[in-house]
Amino acid sequence: MRSITQFAIVCFFTACFFCCKTETNTETKTEADTYNEFISNLKAKGIATGNILVYKDGKVIHKSSNGLRSINPMDSLDFNSQFRLASVSKQFTGMAIMKLKEMGKLDYDQKVNTILTDFPYDNITIRQLLHHTSGLTDYERLIAENFVKADTAKTYTLGNDEILKAFYSVDPELDFEPGERFEYSNTGYLVLASIVEKLSGQHFRDFLKEQITDPVGMTNTVLYKYQIQSDPKMPNRVFGHQLALNQQDLIPNDYNIVNDVRGDGGIFSTLEDLYKWNLALANHTVISKDYLDEAWTPGTLNNGEQTNYGFGWFIDNESNKPKTVFHSGGWVGFITFLHNEIDTKSGFIILTNNTSNDFGTIISGISNIREGKPYELPKTQIAMEMAKRILTEDTSSAISFFQSKKTDTLNYKISENDLNVLGYRLLNEDELDAALSVFKLNIEEHPNSANPYDSYGDALLMKGDSVKALENFKKCFEMDSTLVYAKDKSEKLEAALKK
Repeated sequence: MRSITQFAIVCFFTACFFCCKTETNTETKTEADTYNEFISNLKAKGIATGNILVYKDGKVIHKSSNGLRSINPMDSLDFNSQFRLASVSKQFTGMAIMKLKEMGKLDYDQKVNTILTDFPYDNITIRQLLHHTSGLTDYERLIAENFVKADTAKTYTLGNDEILKAFYSVDPELDFEPGERFEYSNTGYLVLASIVEKLSGQHFRDFLKEQITDPVGMTNTVLYKYQIQSDPKMPNRVFGHQLALNQQDLIPNDYNIVNDVRGDGGIFSTLEDLYKWNLALANHTVISKDYLDEAWTPGTLNNGEQTNYGFGWFIDNESNKPKTVFHSGGWVGFITFLHNEIDTKSGFIILTNNTSNDFGTIISGISNIREGKPYELPKTQIAMEMAKRILTEDTSSAISFFQSKKTDTLNYKISENDLNVLGYRLLNEDELDAALSVFKLNIEEHPNSANPYDSYGDALLMKGDSVKALENFKKCFEMDSTLVYAKDKSEKLEAALKK
């Protein structure tokens, strides 16, 4: 199983799934005109594009706001809206560690347990946390499997202290030996924030404000102490939402039990503040160029192979392109993207909060316009058409629809990830039989992909068919040994069946 958030992030880096070219008279249109036309065309199709800013040579050439800040009460986005950045927050955590290095309080190759003395691993360094090569297991899964609510009627929101306590109590094995491979790790960046707090003697929120955001002039950027309801102290805060499976209603998508974790996410910001941030990095005014050059150097594995990740940024080092760092974020209803061409002082920022299935459309369109290429508008997502039919008709009619349209790739977007997301959303709606049918269909359509077997196993386990669930978990791990969550589930289930 992969979370919906992870699936959302995948769309940033996958190939385009679009059709219907829309560029017309390019000889008379400026680049700014083309951005405006693109946003207008998406809006006409009912697609909220969120807040977008594009800048070139240090100057803003496009800025737009399109969507809802909240659905209860209904309120529109504007340029003051503060979005949850999700994993875009990681570059601020990386900068906090650099600041401590600059102060002489740590070394990148220092062992983590020399600072956090309860940390149960003696072979992980700060640099490995920064580079996502530590081998730490996923804290979300650990909490899901081990956290017990003392009060079942209470809505819990956990932060670093509670999660590290649970982590230390379970003391899970590493997923791999530190430095052996790159594996994106939210846990690693949670630990980095706790290191900042231990060495600075400040809450991470205060350290970020004092050392980073205030000096840059980012007055609308904050590590937010999460609360479910509206907060009069933060009136411009954006709330996540999504389109219900019936494709008509809007429903909240803002809460998660680990919403107070800091380091891997949790920062809220605006377009203008992030524009200031990108330029401050390009101008080396946040920290000296030497520190940034190291932060934007790819990590190196034990075998000498390089990754494409630095200290909180993905790195594009193609020789024929300007030096570029970037990062995506996806959490609850928010999907975000920051693109920073250091050498040209150009880039773009996209902030959305509507759990968008069309984020790929937006990022691809903005990228194409920047490169002088025609943009394209989205195809119909077949999984959402299936969802509508499952809820208004029945599962068999939805699958029949899929079979009749799956070869029509000119008009429909068809992907393994979308079917998997649909399956889990059906599980969340207590539509277990429909979810089983969708997961099974995904296996039939993608028999050589490992993850659908794990997802099918999850649904089978909920159905009570432990034997078949175990078969599918094992099949998943046999096909892809990096999917350790399937291995863990199969081992636990096998032990339970032997009792």
